[in-house]
Amino acid sequence: MPMTVRDVLELPALQQAGPRVLAGRDRLDAPVRWVHVAEIPEIADLLRGGELVLTTGIGLPPDDDGLRRWIDGLAAVGVAGVVVELGRRFGGTLPAGLVEHARSRNLPLIALRREMRFVAVTEVVHSVIVEEQTADLLAKDEIHRIFTELSVEGAEPRQVLREVTRLSRRPAVLENLAHQVLAYETVR
Repeated sequence: MPMTVRDVLELPALQQAGPRVLAGRDRLDAPVRWVHVAEIPEIADLLRGGELVLTTGIGLPPDDDGLRRWIDGLAAVGVAGVVVELGRRFGGTLPAGLVEHARSRNLPLIALRREMRFVAVTEVVHSVIVEEQTADLLAKDEIHRIFTELSVEGAEPRQVLREVTRLSRRPAVLENLAHQVLAYETVR
């Protein structure tokens, strides 16, 4: 199961930074495909969607229009959320226009009240993502191996259904083109 913005916010490294959700609270269960650290306003062009963007804000536009364009770009590409560390660029609060625009786009916007090492978050999240991808690949490889063996052995439909049911933990039905049931297997 993929990590969500909420999962990332619950990491000890991020909790120590005092996160405050300022916008997009109802989208905290959005899956995080990757964590990206960015200090340039044109970052949306480099993203694919599903990223959680971490920034200190030092490279962000100085005006409200520029900040709105930045939020629009991130929302349009489908980022999972934005985390801004307060202190370097923004004092104790983010500009009201930035927060309001993130709210209007329903984009999770999180302010960090204390400095943190972004690498502490990226290392954890990326290792979880890579582990999940590795587990998926291993599972797919095992499924491929099993069904290749069944095919080479000339397995009967009932044997194939048994394996489908075992692997999926769901009942399976084999039908012909007229939707007539030829065989079925229930979960045991």
